Formats: sequence, structure tokens, C-alpha cells
Amino acid sequence: MKNAIMLLVLALFATSVHSQSLTQKDLTGTWLVTNVENSSSNLKMATAMKNAIINLYADNSFEIKEKQDDGTYSYKTTTNKNATWSYNPSTQTISTTRSKMTLKVSQSGGKTYFADADSGLKFEVTKPI
Repeated sequence: MKNAIMLLVLALFATSVHSQSLTQKDLTGTWLVTNVENSSSNLKMATAMKNAIINLYADNSFEIKEKQDDGTYSYKTTTNKNATWSYNPSTQTISTTRSKMTLKVSQSGGKTYFADADSGLKFEVTKPI
């Protein structure tokens, strides 16, 4: 009986760990930054990233566009035009060229986060498109 309970607990733990892993296909697309956590660690970048979009294209090109006052999205201070991205599923990290940004991908409570270790910012993101 004790072994059966341990096996059940192990199976549940393995399932929960596996369900939090994202694939490159899951990450490909447009992500909207809906919230920036730890904004005091880098106020300029936090302001720029509020309501920005992060495009992770299938051809591995990468860009971040900021939302402008008129509601459009364009490059301003967060310029990553012509950059590329790659994904490491074992570490759950997205690496980019040009800006050398590394984003740690995580999920918690049904939400997805991209955390940038260099700036100390954590972006809550949704995939509207």
C-alpha cells in the first residue's frame, strides 16, 4: 500500500512538471506584455515594456515593439529589429541575438511569464494572436 501511494505521488509530480514545459512551437507567435513585475529594478525598461508585444516568429526572427500613445506598435527604445531567437527546452530559456537578452519562461497559476535576469524584470505575457 505504501509503495502504491509513493508511485501515485511520483506520477502526479511527473505530470505536473511535464505540463509546465513549453515547446518552441508553443512559444512561436505574438505575445502581449500585460504586466511588468519588479519594475523598480529597471524603471526605464519596465516603462518601455508595459503593453509591448514580443514577436517570436517561426523563422526564428525576433522583435519587441512598444505600444505608442496613439495605440500603434513600433520600435522606439526597445529595438530588436532583425534579431533572432532560439529556445532551449531543457532550461526553458529563450536567447536572442543583438540585445543578447535571455528570457526564462515559466508558468504559474495559468499565467505565462518571461523573466529577464539581466534587468530583474518579469513580464506576464498572453498570446492574443
